[in-house]
Amino acid sequence: MLRVQVVRSAGVPYYVRDLVPGRAEGTRVAGESPGEWTGGGSAVLGLRGSVAPDEFAELFAGRDPLGDRPLRMPGGERAVAGVDLLFCAPKSVSLLHLLGNRELSEATGAAHAAAVADARGSLERSGLGVRRTRGGVTRHLATTGAVAAGFVHRTSRALDPHLHTHLVAANVAQGVDGVWSAIDTRRLFAHRRALGAAYDASLRRELTERLGVAWQQGPTGRWDVAGIDPVLTRLFSQRAASIDEQLSGVADVARTPGRRRAAFHVERPGKDTDSTVEGLRTAWRRRAADLDLDTADLVRVVGLGRVAPAGPTVHRDELSARLVRLAGRQPTLGRADLVAAVGDAAPTGLRSAELDATVDRLLGTVPSTGSGPGAGRWATVDVVRVLDSSPASLTAGGDRAVGRTAGPVTRTDLGYGVTPDRPDRARAGHGRDPSAPGRHR
Repeated sequence: MLRVQVVRSAGVPYYVRDLVPGRAEGTRVAGESPGEWTGGGSAVLGLRGSVAPDEFAELFAGRDPLGDRPLRMPGGERAVAGVDLLFCAPKSVSLLHLLGNRELSEATGAAHAAAVADARGSLERSGLGVRRTRGGVTRHLATTGAVAAGFVHRTSRALDPHLHTHLVAANVAQGVDGVWSAIDTRRLFAHRRALGAAYDASLRRELTERLGVAWQQGPTGRWDVAGIDPVLTRLFSQRAASIDEQLSGVADVARTPGRRRAAFHVERPGKDTDSTVEGLRTAWRRRAADLDLDTADLVRVVGLGRVAPAGPTVHRDELSARLVRLAGRQPTLGRADLVAAVGDAAPTGLRSAELDATVDRLLGTVPSTGSGPGAGRWATVDVVRVLDSSPASLTAGGDRAVGRTAGPVTRTDLGYGVTPDRPDRARAGHGRDPSAPGRHR
């Protein structure tokens, strides 16, 4: 799952104040890894290795921390300093990582890291760009990559197992024209569902290959590792249970995302400054044992998915059903919409290159609406019609797909710069689309 939150200039100290190994989301739990620089743009600036607080603060103020030069126009405390992309593993994966044996823990941790890196690559190829306006004409350019810091954490504020990574991207990027500026945040927010699906699908693919796990969908449609006792999952979901209790008197139809966000903040516990991950791990296992739950049984999930097809596939009927439901409120699709839908319909997951290849094959036989450089929308019913004549499972690893992704996938291939004529109003958490005309120069 991906949550996206705008980082204002006034909020930058949150990430670097008391920056000690293990500062989890709102806590200072010891035993975690320090932040690490990541992304193509970071490499261009020479930012590598562990994050230093002063460099982080300089960068998010819009300045080159190593070169003493401005990278974008300055702003005040309310200026957009960056974007926090929070990649959260499903609770079942968090339990394998933090309550499983060493082999399970290492495999799930590595799978999560690989999935975040894969999603970051998808962001850099198709969701990250800059705008250039001259003479009233706006051009959309690709970039040399994200300038970002990754913070891996393993606990929630309720101190339950919660594997997640804050990929905090600065509001700066170098366009392919060589000029540094603020990023095109509208483009990024338009791709947030696709980026979340790319992470989820990549995580499933990594764990299917590493551990042979099977997957099952819950009531919300999200995929979880099959074979884990649901009582164990509920036991370590204190934050979710607390929020549900806050909403217990609210009718289902009124349980909007806004109400749930409000309950989230009402029930947000204070910081914990004394706990360590290893100490928590002992307490977690004791809590499970009190309910006669043996965490050693987690190893039984290994191999349950070995009977799955060797190659990743997308279930046609599942994808078609998702698009039919979508057609009622969204008559046309952008490419990012279809990336999200295809990723969600792949039970054993897909890496982002496989996901892109599958989407490209589908769209290659569907006429786009409109013409010229503004084209980039497809009628939902046309996509469903093509699906109905496709095989029951769309194989992402077929010959055409392999040929499509055998070499590096370029940003030109993925059509960066094709922005819908009337993009949806972007929201992140409870924030509004932070872009403002004239800021990206």
